[in-house]
Amino acid sequence: MLFLHGLQRFVRENLFLFFGAGTGFALADSLGLRELWLVLAFIVLAGLLVALIYHRRFRYRVDADAMRVRKGLFEQTEVKVRFERVQNVAFSQPFYMRPLGLTRLVLDTPGSAQSEVSLPGVRISDAVGIRDRVAAFRDPETIAETIAETTGRSSGETIVAGHGDDRTEDAAAESANESANVLYAPGVTDLFKYGLTSNQVWLYLAVFAGPISQQVERRLSGWLERLAQTAPEQFEALSQAPLAIALLVGVGIIGFAAMIMLLSGLLAVLRFHGYRLDSVDHRFIARFGLLETREKSLRHSRLHSIALVQTAVGRLLDHWHAIGHQTGVAAQGPGGEDRRFLIPAIDSRKLPEVMSLLVGPDWRIPEWQPVSSRFRTILSLRLGLMFGGLVMIPGQAVFDIGWLSNLVLALAVVVVTTLLVHWRWRRWGWYSDGTRMRIRSGLIGQNIIGFEMERCQQVRVQSSPYQRRHGLVSLKFRLPHGDVELPYLPRETADALVNRTLHRVETALLHAL
Repeated sequence: MLFLHGLQRFVRENLFLFFGAGTGFALADSLGLRELWLVLAFIVLAGLLVALIYHRRFRYRVDADAMRVRKGLFEQTEVKVRFERVQNVAFSQPFYMRPLGLTRLVLDTPGSAQSEVSLPGVRISDAVGIRDRVAAFRDPETIAETIAETTGRSSGETIVAGHGDDRTEDAAAESANESANVLYAPGVTDLFKYGLTSNQVWLYLAVFAGPISQQVERRLSGWLERLAQTAPEQFEALSQAPLAIALLVGVGIIGFAAMIMLLSGLLAVLRFHGYRLDSVDHRFIARFGLLETREKSLRHSRLHSIALVQTAVGRLLDHWHAIGHQTGVAAQGPGGEDRRFLIPAIDSRKLPEVMSLLVGPDWRIPEWQPVSSRFRTILSLRLGLMFGGLVMIPGQAVFDIGWLSNLVLALAVVVVTTLLVHWRWRRWGWYSDGTRMRIRSGLIGQNIIGFEMERCQQVRVQSSPYQRRHGLVSLKFRLPHGDVELPYLPRETADALVNRTLHRVETALLHAL
């Protein structure tokens, strides 16, 4: 399991580097088949040796209130994580672990760039027991029972929850109980649409466009050479019809993009197959996956904000996805692993129902308050002058085109920039009911982030000379996961929002004390 997980991580980390520039195809062409098999055999043997040594030096222990992990290949390290610091427990079970009844357990703590505890292959019953112990740790009665159980054991015995038939029966009963608390379960069609709307489509295009274009260019050149030798008249007619060649190339590009979008939709179905969002014991639990079954859990108290995202294609298909932000957890872990609490494939008709279950029954899309139109004015001037100048200078110095054509091109760039800035300005909006804050941004798509004002850690008030002249300021709310900006508000409105936010923060602190 260590070897397969390491191989998967290696491929994920080097996919863009290897395929993006066509390096893999160039290497395969330069090496013979024997050399290629020797390199692969060396990688497999070295990986198995490293996994064997790493496994022999990997040990973990579950105590009453913490978990300790000792690991290392050449240099051993020991990590101790107290359960009270754990805010996210995640399971990951690839298809090759299922016959063995094993899973991968990950414990995330706030402020860590990567998962502090990751057990690559433990029994499912043990993983469920650890998850339940972490989830129930804040209950004083549960803590007392756990400590009493611990003192009854020998000091050298490793304590792992989840052993025995009784635990298995409890887990089955819990699963039956959880099935009645399903908050959201999208269908296959919704998941496929989510794959079409995902921005990963463009990443796939960037990765595979290089090597595929090389193969297409090679095949096209060979076909033209054969056509010139066997049918010179047809080759001459084709060479004199550049419009037909451009049409063929355009159809090929559109077909390639459609194939990538189809692949993205299928991958989304495989990744999120059987997605189910539950709420059990003050926790959100998400289960999904076909080839790799995953489970992520999140305490209600750790969910400080929710972002609603609608991409450009998602706006056409009327689809959203939501991201639950947690304190101090990075969006990606080592190797590009997605650590977000993601709720995919939300149809606009189901959006109010899903969000009401997540944040409260009074959720609705509000009447957005706009930002000042001077934001549009100053941004249009800045970007228009910058991009117009970038077009004018190369046009005169490098391409040697006429000044009139260059001026028309620069004006066209300025007009397009102004339209984009206008759309960007119209997308900005905000709404506050006194306890929660929502901020909308975007260009063609949109991003709406909502958060409790008492969760704000800092409010920064910024004002440029232009803004001070017109009585405007920009606000930057610092949340546990990052900053959220709200630009160009009237000074009086901004002061009221800042004062209200600070009041909510201080009131929450007094209640906590």
